[in-house]
Amino acid sequence: MMNILNHYFFLVNLFFLLLVLFFVITIFHLIPVAAVSDHGDDTDGFFGISPEDYYDPLDYGEEIPFSQQSDKGTATNKDDNNNYTILYPPTITDKYGKSTTTTNYLDENYSDDDINFITAGDWNCNKETKKTIKKITKQEPELVLGLGDYTYQNISPQCWFDISKPIDDIMKIAIGNHDLDYQSSYYQLLDHYNLIQPYYSFKFYNIHFLAISSEHPFEKGSKQYKFIKNDLEESLQDPSILWRIVFLHKPMYTSSDFDQKASENLKKTFHKLFESYQVDLVLSGHTQYYQRSLPLSYNSDNSSYPVVINQNDNDSEHTNNNGVIFVTAGTAGDALHKIAYIHPYYAIQEGKFGFLNFDLKNNGHTLMGTFYETDDRDILDRFAISKDNSGKKTYFEQGEENPDQFGDNKHYFVETK
Repeated sequence: MMNILNHYFFLVNLFFLLLVLFFVITIFHLIPVAAVSDHGDDTDGFFGISPEDYYDPLDYGEEIPFSQQSDKGTATNKDDNNNYTILYPPTITDKYGKSTTTTNYLDENYSDDDINFITAGDWNCNKETKKTIKKITKQEPELVLGLGDYTYQNISPQCWFDISKPIDDIMKIAIGNHDLDYQSSYYQLLDHYNLIQPYYSFKFYNIHFLAISSEHPFEKGSKQYKFIKNDLEESLQDPSILWRIVFLHKPMYTSSDFDQKASENLKKTFHKLFESYQVDLVLSGHTQYYQRSLPLSYNSDNSSYPVVINQNDNDSEHTNNNGVIFVTAGTAGDALHKIAYIHPYYAIQEGKFGFLNFDLKNNGHTLMGTFYETDDRDILDRFAISKDNSGKKTYFEQGEENPDQFGDNKHYFVETK
């Protein structure tokens, strides 16, 4: 009996001992936690780690909350001592990955000679690329839009970074199919140009630019499609925006005998949408030649043959609200392609190296486009689009019999008075 009682008391004492030990350990751990909570200065210890440091929402396909995103879009320049200098005004990235650059709007002091931007695609990294960039710098643009393919089967884009240094701080890019030849090269491009997503938008004076990726899912319901639709809808609410320009790599209308299905999917997905949101121009590369369409409306009956809208009897003037001009300029350096098909809805189709320059004129109400050949002083193409405050656009194409100040180039529109 005595042995049983002793065993009982032993177990009771052991229980209370373990209970006391548990409370001591608990109190010991609570003290540093309370200290960290009160002072918030333990940045080196475990309790200084925030959830953002060890949990990346992108790993799980989630959006990054706007409050947690950094000002990654600010353009910088790095010198030999790794010191950075801000070159652009601060850039804000919203939850869609949209890059919105703050610029000066056009005002009464605006000069027609002040503002221009340039676009071209399919650069590669060769002697022709170098010549193109050299000629671009002579135009002194404020902005250069890259239409994709800065590398070709190269694990690193370093050659492109080196050769494009003269225009590096004014570049905005769309991603091309060859930029995805190697994953490491693709991510280096995104990092170099401060991009969170391969699709984004930004504002340049009274122009809203939208970069989309033809190399990532863009079908209805995709994240990219939702972003594009939402972004264009928001742009209509901004009274300071007069122009909307989309740029991407693969063209929506093509004259080549390859990748026709990709172009078909793009036009079926976006042409009608772009019309409804008053997009003025769509710039692309991939097919390596230059071509510019007349103002086109989507043909639901046969998407391969768009409708040239509101053309007057003189066959040269176009006045409309919804027509979209499609430009292909895969002409920056990579080997040129053969133009397989001649289509009646194009104003010009030429296989030449060069780039397309846009001048913003008439206090921002006219876009004057000029295609400069790399190896020639002649102008291959020149056209203009005029737009009033209501959004009404006018194109006028000069006839061969009526040359004017642009010389004998017949492939351009001139603005109406």
